[in-house]
Amino acid sequence: MWKYVAVVSYVGTDFCGWQRQKTPASGGAPSVQATLEQALSKITGEHPSIVGSGRTDSGVHALAQVAHFVLKEKEWSPRVLMQGLNSLLSRPGPVRIQIRSLKGVPIDFHAQRSATKKQYSYYFQQGPCALPHLEPVSWWIRKSLNIPAMQEAVSILIGEHDFKPFQASGARPGPTVRRILEAEVSFESLSFPGRSLTPDWSGEVGFVRVRVLGTGFLKQMVRGIAGTLLQVGDGRREASCMQTILDSGRRDLVGPTAPARALWLERVWYPPEFEIG
Repeated sequence: MWKYVAVVSYVGTDFCGWQRQKTPASGGAPSVQATLEQALSKITGEHPSIVGSGRTDSGVHALAQVAHFVLKEKEWSPRVLMQGLNSLLSRPGPVRIQIRSLKGVPIDFHAQRSATKKQYSYYFQQGPCALPHLEPVSWWIRKSLNIPAMQEAVSILIGEHDFKPFQASGARPGPTVRRILEAEVSFESLSFPGRSLTPDWSGEVGFVRVRVLGTGFLKQMVRGIAGTLLQVGDGRREASCMQTILDSGRRDLVGPTAPARALWLERVWYPPEFEIG
């Protein structure tokens, strides 16, 4: 028996999420997990189950999702597996999934249970009009957002809190206390040639990035945080609303769940002995 770990990048637009569906809808979007398993089966002749570090929702993207699988019949070269998978996953195009790295790991490694922390980022596209090529991976906001106010609000989330208000309605029962290690809101300006054609726009053009690093996350938690931060950034709410939400535990005080398309799983960390960067 041989265990492997892969670092996977994917654009979630055309997928129903990470997890394979028990009863896939006829003509519906495939899952990332099932797509990878099918490709791996074609190469190896086996039918391994691929386990991810977490289950990204439909439409959510990943720069570095981590997943493991076990092969029982033959030991394969990681290089050969990676090349074969990327070749299959590139057809017929455009490329939606690629393996960034692949290596053998000890049998006790587990992509989900061995993870120590994860980082997600949510990207607002700020400008006088949406940039079409960025719209599938960000959320366009025409207003100029108040970054300092958003930073003040998101800083309240750092530490250990009960994040149940930010969890998706109808989520499975279970512990809802999570620990946020870092949280920040930053702005990256973009060159926008058409700006001169929109004299009514007085703000900057670029991305507002909400970055959250934590030991674990609830279903749609980051999207709930992003939707609330938007209301702070556009002046509808005060930064202190975050503390009110945490203290009250009320789901109805959380802003709208932000669209999935602007959320990215950026990195997953593991103990150093596994050497997964």
